[in-house]
Amino acid sequence: MSHPQGHLQSGEIAIIGRRSLLASAAALGGAAALGSASGASAAPDSAEAAGTGVADGGAGTPLSFAVVTDTHATSPDTTRTELLRRIFAAIEKATPDFVLNCGDITEYGGDDEFQTYLSVIPPALRPRLRHVPGNHEARWDVHAKELYHRLFGPTPYSFDVAGLHVVGLDPTQVLQEPGVFGRDHLRWLANDLRQAGQQPSLLFLHYPIGGANYYVNDQDELLDLLADFPVRAIFAGHVHTERVDRINQLTQVAAYATKDAYYYWVRREVVDRLPVLRVWQVTVAPDGSEQRREVTTIPVADAGVGVAAAATVVGQPKGAAIAVRVRPGQPDAVAAVQTRIYPQHVYGGRDTSAWTDLPRVGDQWWDGNVDISAVPPGAHRLQVRVTGSDGSWHEVTRAFEIAPGDQDPRERWGLRLTGSVQGALAAYGDLIVAGSTGGDVEAFRVGRPADADEQAFRNHPAPRTAWRTRLGGTYRGSAFTGDGRTVLIGSTDHHLYALDTRDGAPRWRHRTEEPVLSNPLVAIIGGVETVLFTAGFTLYALEAATGRVRWTADLHGFFAGRVACDGERVYAGSGDGKAYAFDAATGHELWSYATNTRTTPYQRLIYGPWDNVVTLLPGGLVLVSTVSNAHALDRATGAQRWRVSGGFAYAPPVVTASGLVLIDEFGRARRVDPLTGAQAWLTQLGLRVFNAGPVVRGNTIWVPTATGQLVGLALASGEVTHRVALTTANTFSTPVVVDDLLVSGDQSGVVRGIALP
Repeated sequence: MSHPQGHLQSGEIAIIGRRSLLASAAALGGAAALGSASGASAAPDSAEAAGTGVADGGAGTPLSFAVVTDTHATSPDTTRTELLRRIFAAIEKATPDFVLNCGDITEYGGDDEFQTYLSVIPPALRPRLRHVPGNHEARWDVHAKELYHRLFGPTPYSFDVAGLHVVGLDPTQVLQEPGVFGRDHLRWLANDLRQAGQQPSLLFLHYPIGGANYYVNDQDELLDLLADFPVRAIFAGHVHTERVDRINQLTQVAAYATKDAYYYWVRREVVDRLPVLRVWQVTVAPDGSEQRREVTTIPVADAGVGVAAAATVVGQPKGAAIAVRVRPGQPDAVAAVQTRIYPQHVYGGRDTSAWTDLPRVGDQWWDGNVDISAVPPGAHRLQVRVTGSDGSWHEVTRAFEIAPGDQDPRERWGLRLTGSVQGALAAYGDLIVAGSTGGDVEAFRVGRPADADEQAFRNHPAPRTAWRTRLGGTYRGSAFTGDGRTVLIGSTDHHLYALDTRDGAPRWRHRTEEPVLSNPLVAIIGGVETVLFTAGFTLYALEAATGRVRWTADLHGFFAGRVACDGERVYAGSGDGKAYAFDAATGHELWSYATNTRTTPYQRLIYGPWDNVVTLLPGGLVLVSTVSNAHALDRATGAQRWRVSGGFAYAPPVVTASGLVLIDEFGRARRVDPLTGAQAWLTQLGLRVFNAGPVVRGNTIWVPTATGQLVGLALASGEVTHRVALTTANTFSTPVVVDDLLVSGDQSGVVRGIALP
């Protein structure tokens, strides 16, 4: 439940390089330095054992702590570095019992940025810091959070201090912007809070939850879980502004960014014989002087704060409406009961759109109907909010489904892997391979067995597992060799694996210095089948049959996409903002093309082709895309031949006989001439699209959106022909099509077989 924090001793931070920082993490204080140990570790007997220096004397013991968030340390910005140094010096002077950092510690998780952050913390304060990562530690992290955990310890974790149970949560996702807890994280939390008993608990994490916040896709499951435990406060960051919400009988404080000269001071006091946490915002001036403003008071007594939970009954959809009945726990304290369809279209952001008021019927019930006429068939959620006369509210979410029509895509089957299915699926014939962030790799067949009755198979189709194996986490897809006998897949355990497709046994494996966070490509180079992939800043070319290294090349930056190869040259993007071509036979760098003119490493990275499926086009062109443009470059020279504006970095493009299909991250799909970039049609999907690329079957393009919908477009015109909500989970995995079956994975770990019309 709770666990000790290691102490970083004075003088242990040295000036060290990008690679040596990872190798030397133990020298910074070990696995628990400045952070937490594993959630499985035994609880210390006291807060002093947890390194806070405060005895666990119960709710009456004096207690004060600081909260920081969004420090965004980065070595090029010396002004910010000195500001952070000033902030932490002020905190040290205030002598807190502990300090919580709610994430976005750095700009992009760079080794030098962690070094900069560590350098601004006074040695005496270091043992009292507790961290959780933000999306800036996960989105562009070449180490897949490995360095973070070596410096600050595993997540999630908890510790007890003076009668307060403190829990650090981590819903961040490697290579992604929004958050998700997942089943294992929530299971751990339920067990942790159960062990804490009736101690009041405080949570801290990067993203604020509930209300208008939709940064964590399964936050509704977190709120349901918390209803059974005395959680009284949440501290969060991410939004760089201050918001206080009284939600579900707890108080959430979203804080201003510390990089803007703020921190928060929290002190436990007793008011009217009940313990409370008083919260102040503290501004630190350049001369070190402070100005304090009280923000809120958080009750931590057993009753919590605000309006109580409500019984909610959601009916089955009938026609264009769904019935809702709500009975609040304190009817006389209710100011309003409202409902709406969960804004699934919101991707890692806020939503303040309108709610529907439910009328009161009798003394205890509110009920009414919700219009679902514009909602596509499939899986959905309904939100209910009960607002009290004191401005607090209690919200619950309920799932419902709208049955598909005869001409809609329809789910045939589903299977679940541990973690998330984030990487693209791969297919060879009817054999499909899926990998998960939890380390599962499963191969299954979806075609009708030769000895099976055709009608019986149509009535009860199901995938047949060919084999399963366990590796480190996989965040990108796999690739088959030309004969289909081997599948190549990268892992965060620093290996590229070549697995026998008959039984999943390793044919060979190659160890890399960094986690493999790219999608491998199999190409013929000089008559030899070669697998091309990246890990960290390095591009690798290995013999597909043996794993022997043919060559390696320096990419000068992080690349998490997939390279392209025409047999003569290998083309790749890079986190330094450039696209590169290498001699396919030797790995010698041939040319580079700057996709942006940004001036800092962070900006060159995020505005560059760091996570792009580089694609060969006809006419001797290669396509490299960023969040600003799609660039068609001459393969021989790197000269730009045409450009289309838009954020095309993430969704893989598709070359068809009719033209090139591009989809930007805001769901604008278009077909263009691959030789000139001239547009044939443009369609607004109205939904975000990330990493999950379109697939083509017949005359229809099937587009999986980041928010779980599958959209069908006519290839000829771009007209939307179908919409179905496959899941309420985020989807980043490119599907595959086998005959009339589309197979798709999502961030809940589910792989689905969808019958296409």
